[in-house]
Amino acid sequence: MKVPETVIVIGAGIVGVSTAYELALRGVRVTLLEEREGAGLGTSYANGAQLSACEVAPWPGPETPLMVLRWLGRTDAPFRMKPKLDPEQWLWLFRFLLRCRASARAERIPPNLELALLTRARLAAYEEEFERAGKTLDYERLNRGILRIYHERDALNSAVKESELFARHGLEQRVLTPAECTEIEPALGAAMQSGDFVGGLYAASDSTGDAYLFSRGIAEGAERLGVTYMRNTRVRRIIAERGHARGVETDAGIIEADAVVVAAGVETRRLLAPFGVRTYVYPLKGYSVTIPAPEGNAPEVSVTDEMRKVVVSRLGNRIRSAGQVEVGGYDLTMEPARARSVLTAMEGVYPQMTPLRDQAEFWCGLRPMTPDGSPVIGAVPGTSNVYVNSGHGTLGWTLGAGSGAALASLICDSAPQMDLTPFSISRF
Repeated sequence: MKVPETVIVIGAGIVGVSTAYELALRGVRVTLLEEREGAGLGTSYANGAQLSACEVAPWPGPETPLMVLRWLGRTDAPFRMKPKLDPEQWLWLFRFLLRCRASARAERIPPNLELALLTRARLAAYEEEFERAGKTLDYERLNRGILRIYHERDALNSAVKESELFARHGLEQRVLTPAECTEIEPALGAAMQSGDFVGGLYAASDSTGDAYLFSRGIAEGAERLGVTYMRNTRVRRIIAERGHARGVETDAGIIEADAVVVAAGVETRRLLAPFGVRTYVYPLKGYSVTIPAPEGNAPEVSVTDEMRKVVVSRLGNRIRSAGQVEVGGYDLTMEPARARSVLTAMEGVYPQMTPLRDQAEFWCGLRPMTPDGSPVIGAVPGTSNVYVNSGHGTLGWTLGAGSGAALASLICDSAPQMDLTPFSISRF
């Protein structure tokens, strides 16, 4: 395998900047292309902030179809469908439903977990590399763990059983009573006193951080390593003949390279369609709300509310809550009712947040999601030098740096970070 001297990376979200940085560390001359004015301004901008190796189990499971049916017709439904005249949507949904089995969910946990642990290692390495360069990679990292709270005993018992698989990989999680949950996170006191939840599962080794600040910092680090970073540059198409790419056509002209990496999130489908490749990466809209941290009883530990389907995390002097899933195409319209439902869910966890609701900042974004809950990473079938790194869904922050490292090793034919076979497009 000939190692490319020049590589184009399309997309400067978490995954794209990590890939560009990793390639540059290996001596490759990289051109990073981003259609927006800076890094991390798409799906990576205002996500739930969790670096959650212990929460890499896919969404589809035996309970999912019944839950979706129960939520039909609700404007604030955690999972909502908006049918389109789009065959890709229906193909995605069909494959999603096929994955609603316990065995299918369990099958995806080990590879996702390995990628999450690689991400942990790479984040630590990045921080050391920045220090050696006399810089600081500041993304408001908080190493206080992640606490999942449950409102039904059966749901907690199922989660405890699933946690045994993580324990076999060295990730221990503690089962907690409501009172013990408040010892971990005192801000849950009001919810505990009202009997809002029956217990929790605490992953002390998980953490949180601002994905946008990280993306921006790594993009700057990549430039220091010699990466050519072109902002406000939209890629129209990959220029290829007989499956061999020689570059890309952008609105700023043609850029040539020895290889191309598509890390373009929900734009992945458009860019790879000319190769006759179906990635099954489809956009799922989600919402988040950010408010100032209240004085006094502000949370420090990130909490996932498994009934309300929201996460709440501390980012410096801010509190971020994120949730909602909408299978409705590429529409980025902000729906006030759905945005407010994330705020309401956060207030259900932390009633003390209610006085700050007038200061809430709402956001929505499109998560690039595959039906089975794992990204697609590796060579694009039928091509000799086109690669994909996309489809991470809600796990882009948790899996992003590891994905970049693993793909860079594959492209450069260097010591493999991990086996990417489970993430191949061919699995579909």
